[in-house]
Amino acid sequence: MSLGSFKQDGLGWRINLIKQRFSEGLEYQLSQLDLDADSWDLEFLKSKLLWQIIKFCLWSIIAVLLVWMTWQLWLLFRPYWKRWQRPSDRHSAYNPPVKTPQLSAVDWVERSQSARIEGDYRTSIFCLYQAMLQLLDDRDIIPTQLSLTDQEYRRSLSQIQVSPFPPYELLLSIHQRLCFSKAEANQALFEECQQAYQQIEN
Repeated sequence: MSLGSFKQDGLGWRINLIKQRFSEGLEYQLSQLDLDADSWDLEFLKSKLLWQIIKFCLWSIIAVLLVWMTWQLWLLFRPYWKRWQRPSDRHSAYNPPVKTPQLSAVDWVERSQSARIEGDYRTSIFCLYQAMLQLLDDRDIIPTQLSLTDQEYRRSLSQIQVSPFPPYELLLSIHQRLCFSKAEANQALFEECQQAYQQIEN
């Protein structure tokens, strides 16, 4: 770069040029006003303090807009980011899922009975639910996957047209209600779930 030459492009240069043109235009408009004794006193518009306040307000508006745009972009791309972070989705094509050791359906039923004896009907119903999922896996109907929701199990069972469907539906809906609401588990609800499980087991 030779002596006396300077850069005439770039973001900083363009911003300075816009600021300079804006201030020159405003100064020109102010000079055109007739500032005689009868008109408004507009000398305050030429004060440096006012320009500092205007610059502060403009930069604040730009900062708020940038924060808002960043937040909107985050909301837009968050589902993709969460999906990318889940290792089961990212590596499923390369790494087949490894089956972790699980309790058998009989073990789940035994746990259910132990919880029932202790009066813990919520845990007892949860164990029957797990026993049902284990039966589905053992019978090669739906493999056990921790990522599947009750709704996805329900949809899969209706597509397969498994018979009898109502006991599965009952256990899935009760499990969902106990997990996502403040519903209480009692002996009557447990007995209803136990009858449903026995229909599935047989």
